[in-house]
Order: sequence, then C-alpha cells, then structure tokens
Amino acid sequence: MAKISNITSYPKKTSPVGADTVIGTDSQDGNATKQFPVSGIINAVATGGGVVTSVSGSGPVNATPTSGDVNVTLNTVPNVANTYQYANIDVDQYGRVVNAYDGTPVTSVNGIDGAVTLSAGDGASVVIDPADPQNIIISSTGSGGSGSVTQVSAGGGIETSPAGGITTTGTVSLQDFGPGHAGSYNNADITIDQYGRVISASDGDGQPNQDLQSVLDTGNVSTTGIVLDNTGITALQGAGVFQDITWSAVGDGYNLLLTNELYLQRHLKDAFGNTGTYQQILISDPSINGGQGGVQWVDQSLLTLRTQIPAATIATMGPVSGPQLLPPPGVGVAIQVIAAAFSYSYAAPVYSFAAGGLDFGLYTNPTTAQFTTPASPLQVPASSANSMSQTPSATLDGNQALNFFLADVVTAAGGGNINLDITYKLVAV
Repeated sequence: MAKISNITSYPKKTSPVGADTVIGTDSQDGNATKQFPVSGIINAVATGGGVVTSVSGSGPVNATPTSGDVNVTLNTVPNVANTYQYANIDVDQYGRVVNAYDGTPVTSVNGIDGAVTLSAGDGASVVIDPADPQNIIISSTGSGGSGSVTQVSAGGGIETSPAGGITTTGTVSLQDFGPGHAGSYNNADITIDQYGRVISASDGDGQPNQDLQSVLDTGNVSTTGIVLDNTGITALQGAGVFQDITWSAVGDGYNLLLTNELYLQRHLKDAFGNTGTYQQILISDPSINGGQGGVQWVDQSLLTLRTQIPAATIATMGPVSGPQLLPPPGVGVAIQVIAAAFSYSYAAPVYSFAAGGLDFGLYTNPTTAQFTTPASPLQVPASSANSMSQTPSATLDGNQALNFFLADVVTAAGGGNINLDITYKLVAV
C-alpha cells in the first residue's frame, strides 16, 4: 500500500463533526484532535504517486504480470553458463556475457616457449597489476644503483666539468686546445700525440713530394727524382731509377736542372698563362715579365729539315718508291715546301738510269711533285749543288707524308750520297 502524505492540517473543530469529515490527531500540534475532510485524503492519494498501477519489462528484463503482484526477472542467455579455460567472450551493452568459448593457451612470447618465470633482482620488484591481471609491473624498490664509483677524474686528453673531477654530476669531454689550433693547413707539419690527436700544426715548407709550386717558391733541394704527369708529382726512390732532378740557386730565383728527359703529358703554359693552340710553338722573349724574360706561345715560323739519302737507298728509288722525309702532319693539315736545296757528294762509280736521268722530286701527292731537280748531276764524276725548282701548280694534300721519289729507274748504282736542305711550313687545308 502506498504511503499517504501531503494531507492538509486543519484547525481544531469545536462544533459537532459533519458527515464529510473525519477525526484525527496532528503530531505537529501536540497531538490535538482535528477534523479532516474526506476529499483531502482522496486528493493526497491521487496526486502523491504512491500507488503502482502497471509494470512492464525492457530489454533483458521481464515483468509478469504487468499489474497486481508483479514478478520482475532477468532473461537467461542460452548455452553460456559454464566454466571456460583461456576464455574468449562477447559482452552486450548491459554487461552480460552472451557468448563464450575456450581459448588457446599462450605457449610462446617473442620466441620464448614454455613457462616464463620472472624473478626480481636486487632493487626491483615484479608484481601482477591488481587493476588488470593481464599486466605485470616491474619497478625499482631501491633508491639508486649499488655501484662503488665515488668520483670521476680526467686522464690524458680528457677534461671534466667541474674541473678536478666529478663527485655528483658533470660532463666529460676531450681536451680543448683553445683558439688558434683548429684550422686548415697547406703541406702541414704536424705533431700527433699517443691518443691520435694533432696537438700542433703549421704550414709546411713545400717539400718536392708535396707541392711543386711550393718547391719552386722555396727552392728546397730534392734528393730524389720527380715525375710530372697527369697524376701529379711522384718522387722516385730506390736503386735503378733516375735520380736526376736537383734544385740549385743560380742568379735570381731558383732554377730546375734536368740531367735527363722531361716528359710532358699535358699542356705547357707560357708567361701569360696560355697553353697554346695546335701547331703553335714556344719562343723566348726577354722583354716579358717586366724585363725578366720568359717564353710565349706564337704561331709557328718556317721549319727546316736537313737529311742525307745514302747511295744504297738511292739505288732502290723509283717513281712511287723512296724514303719518307716527314710523317703525315694530321687531319686537315698539309706540308707546304717553301724552298729546297739539293747537293751531291760524288763517290765512284757514277749512276746509270733507264731513261737517261729523269727528275728527283719532293712529293706529298703521289703524281705531282712540289719541288724537282734533274738527276743528271749523279751521272757526272763530280760533287755539285743546286737549288731545286718549284712546280708552278702543285696540290696541297692534307695529312700526307713528304716523300723523295725518282721519276726514272736506277739501272746501275753509284757511290755518292744526296744531301737535302728543306724549308717548309704546316698549313691548314
């Protein structure tokens, strides 16, 4: 039965009680007898909410019946009540386990098979997390390590901060040599300590096996040889190799004295820093470098050739056979003969020719000579000299050798030699 509340208190009744009232006592007023209207009791019951008229279930909650004596129950989950090992479960929104089945036991963790025992060492503890038994808590129970180091002091090459050693906290670093030590050095002279540190360094004096320009600047003496090529400078040492480069102070500056060949496999610069172009030559010019002199690349001047053709070679000459005087000069370049002198040194016997002695000639084209001379002096028992005659219209052929041919055929070899003096130049064609 619902509790009746909120009944209005009325004043004491002195007149006889009517048909629509009841008598009661008021505990708040000394239990005095008072009268109450019946309607007041009815209204209190209707508006106070103290009477349940209907009950219904929601979700997994079931109410039967919905009025009167109601029985409230929780719906059962079929086929779930049991005991499980390593359980895998499903939980609904009401927190109920609605599905469960046995799981697979863990037999390996990160490659560790079988049972794993965790043992706490000194200053540590291993416990199961009470909030989550799946977790293991490993924590320190001590206040610090148990080592016996009480001070760190600096050895050679090491410094500490604070200086003098570390007793509580600090830093250990390599010794700082201070400003002026770090930097870049040329041909460096260095001192290295037992810890592998460069403790002093200065620019070197340019020994020959370091830097050639420094050697030229300082004039240091090379006791070994020097090879200059595209790989740099190599000092030659040991028995059986050339020891042929020395430095000596002669006049102003220092001069390099070579007692053997100098091989240049790259360009050579002149006093103006130029490397020259194809077919240029170096000439000496005493006026350059402020009057100190030097060399300069210039276009080539006329070139000369002096050679002798012996009697044994003359005997084998013909219209397309004879000695090569100059090799081919290269693609796009031709040999142009400017002047030629022919002399014959007689020695018995005289020469004989099939056609009576046709001309000797200087050829770059197999069929047309640039200069010619008669062969008749070789048939006379006397020495003679004469200039060779220029052919009025000879062809300049690029990259062709200069040959010495005879237009006739020798039938009887003589004993004399031919001497040639040739002036020529190389021209582009």
